[in-house]
Amino acid sequence: MSTHLAEKPRAVQGSIRIEHVSVEFRRDGVAMLALKDIELAIEPGEFTALLGPSGCGKSTLLNVIGGMVRPARGEVRIDDTPVTEPTARCGVVFQQHSLFPWMTALGNVAFGPRMLGHASPEAEAREFLALVGLEKYSGAYPAQLSGGMQQRVGIARALATRPPVLLMDEPFGALDAQTRSIMQEELLKIWSKLKTTVVFVTHDVDEALYLSDRVFAMTNSPGGIKEEIRVDLGRPRAPEVALSEKYGALHRRVHRLIREESLKVFNGITS
Repeated sequence: MSTHLAEKPRAVQGSIRIEHVSVEFRRDGVAMLALKDIELAIEPGEFTALLGPSGCGKSTLLNVIGGMVRPARGEVRIDDTPVTEPTARCGVVFQQHSLFPWMTALGNVAFGPRMLGHASPEAEAREFLALVGLEKYSGAYPAQLSGGMQQRVGIARALATRPPVLLMDEPFGALDAQTRSIMQEELLKIWSKLKTTVVFVTHDVDEALYLSDRVFAMTNSPGGIKEEIRVDLGRPRAPEVALSEKYGALHRRVHRLIREESLKVFNGITS
């Protein structure tokens, strides 16, 4: 693998400021408040997780950060630049890999750099395929790859344009437990090299705690920030951290917060 990536940390870029953001959707002509007055500050190179029950607005907030959804009120800024539309400053990885089935792994990863006019898109694609351990599969098509390998190509494609921010919407949710665990470890290795700012959507408490510097537990109906939890478990982080007493205390705290919101949904209670 080239050392070029390790020599260019992104910690000086990728600050995110979310200022009093509210989002409304219309259903049968009636305005529904999806997110209410969210205010967050995420530092360059930080790994944060948005955690909450289904329907609390995690993905909506991620889409607001990426410019795919416009807020009814408030503003998002990345490195002091307002986000008003989809931006190359954000790479995005979805739950389903969303690769172009007619392109090889190399072609998929080279697509972004090529569209941005980079001088050597294929060389850059090979560099990022090497980063995710798939340089030997550059000529394979998505249908020839396992689910975990498809997601690794998706991560390489999102990173190949060198965005300061990486948005991840439950990227490992469709994988089996063992593959998911391995992918989490691999993601931390990649993040430690690039220092890209990561915002990671999940409904899994263990995943959020293992990966993140901070977890934002969200409320439901409308979505908001219930509590910020700092994950002081040190870096680098191995799976064995889950056996520690500190991890256990954090898990109990976060699980209680999410259970409270899940029960509200189950009982039909809204904020």
